[in-house]
Amino acid sequence: MSTEPVTTASQELQLTERASGFARRGQVWFYGSDVARGPLLPPRLVRVRDEGNRDLGLGFTSASRLVLRLCGPWPGDAVPDRASFFAQRLSAAIEARAGCLGPTDGARLVHGEGDWLPGLVIDRYGPVLVLQVTAAAVENALDAIVPFVADRLGAESVVARNDVAARKHEALPEEVSLLHGRRIAATAIVEHGVQHTVRVFEGHKTGFYLDQRPARALVQELGKGRRMLDLFCYQGAFALNALKGGAQAAVAVDQSADALRLATAAAAANGLQGLAVHEANVFDFLRAQREAGLQHDLVVLDPPAFAKSRRELEGAERGYRDLNRQALRVLAPHGFLLTCTCSHHMTPVRFEELVRQAAAGLPFRVVLRKRLGAGPDHPVCITHPESEYLKVLLLQRLD
Repeated sequence: MSTEPVTTASQELQLTERASGFARRGQVWFYGSDVARGPLLPPRLVRVRDEGNRDLGLGFTSASRLVLRLCGPWPGDAVPDRASFFAQRLSAAIEARAGCLGPTDGARLVHGEGDWLPGLVIDRYGPVLVLQVTAAAVENALDAIVPFVADRLGAESVVARNDVAARKHEALPEEVSLLHGRRIAATAIVEHGVQHTVRVFEGHKTGFYLDQRPARALVQELGKGRRMLDLFCYQGAFALNALKGGAQAAVAVDQSADALRLATAAAAANGLQGLAVHEANVFDFLRAQREAGLQHDLVVLDPPAFAKSRRELEGAERGYRDLNRQALRVLAPHGFLLTCTCSHHMTPVRFEELVRQAAAGLPFRVVLRKRLGAGPDHPVCITHPESEYLKVLLLQRLD
């Protein structure tokens, strides 16, 4: 008797003719009207077929408005068991990051659709793994995922940072919990020669902004001899890198007194001199700087996502435009502005247009020197533009 997995009708979905065409062109997200046949519930791994019953690979179903997320090709016609599926996908993702698995490295090990694991993020901070789950099908498979990654990476602790609003779309609770091992409230990573403390239970995102690794390297390269301003600094990672690169001084601005205390402690731990911190609203701080006639040679503008939905885009655009104009006005001659947006609703083209509008009419030229994004551990699926959420521009003032 054969022991090969067999796909039943309950494990199959068929897309409409229109949706099938989109799937063949690389689209990975689908809605209720895109499904021609097959049950969506319970949330699970299914085999997806086109209008002619041809194979389109695997997918996760959901009870949310986004009813299907594709998980890529899989050999044969059957649906693999959860353990086999996640072992293969997780192994491939980990092997792709083999160069950043040292004992003090921080890296994103799984990046959702970029690793054919939609609804799952796994970040590694030395001995600690932090998971973020936004798909019910993934949540239901944690008993297969957590033991595998903990054993494969020798993790001392696995934490769920599921305190994100996106979980409500899948009727999942927002919570933070320890999934495996011992509770490690804070750990340390070293990046570009700078040590950072990561608070995995309460820091922003999963504890640190791993996606800005390339931008921090650039700031360290540009820092030498310059006066640097780090806006929305959080725990001062950009400021620390500027000082590591030889900046004369760095001013870090944030509304969180707790984050600024971490920045000050990190500067001391790294033996870096010249950090000044300001607890302030960035908009108000920039206006005061301009009124005082103060200028900076290197400015980093890395605000939180102003547009968390399409409905918020109009207001977000005003905010980005205003912030960038104010930041350009406090830029010293020949100075650099590194400006960022982490909203996936803000396209690269639209972000650049807003920055152009911000620079219009200023009494000096602003030139674009470089475009950056997240590092290679955050792979962007080229047919899924929503995965390119981080946009970074390096501008220079020329007089």
